[in-house]
Amino acid sequence: MKADPAALEKKAKELRKTVFKSICSAGGGHIAGSLSAVEILEVLYNGILRVDPQDPGAPGRDRFILSKGHGGVALYAILAERGFFPREILRTIGKKGSVLGGHPDMHKVCGVEASTGSLGHGFCFGAGIALAGKLDKKD
Repeated sequence: MKADPAALEKKAKELRKTVFKSICSAGGGHIAGSLSAVEILEVLYNGILRVDPQDPGAPGRDRFILSKGHGGVALYAILAERGFFPREILRTIGKKGSVLGGHPDMHKVCGVEASTGSLGHGFCFGAGIALAGKLDKKD
């Protein structure tokens, strides 16, 4: 992917605004952990990863594992931007009854590949997914 740095900077700025507004709406959260992942998520989800919001469970999809669950708001923001769920849901982060908790839950949020929270366990989780794919002769 040949990214236009100016376009990336503009999109990352918008994503940061979304993250900030979402955390403010929640009444607090892990803002630094989310903001530090914005550019990475922007590049991955808008140029590298093979993901389809219309078919989020496609067998040939790429899987992004966010090992630092405290950066989940940034993941939610990019997933909403890509159409995995309506943007309006971002206003419900951390509120009673919301599917969007402080850390991502793969059983509640479309597009989240791993429930995370504890730092570092995403690497092991991802290695297991990769090994399973290799055993199933997937790329």
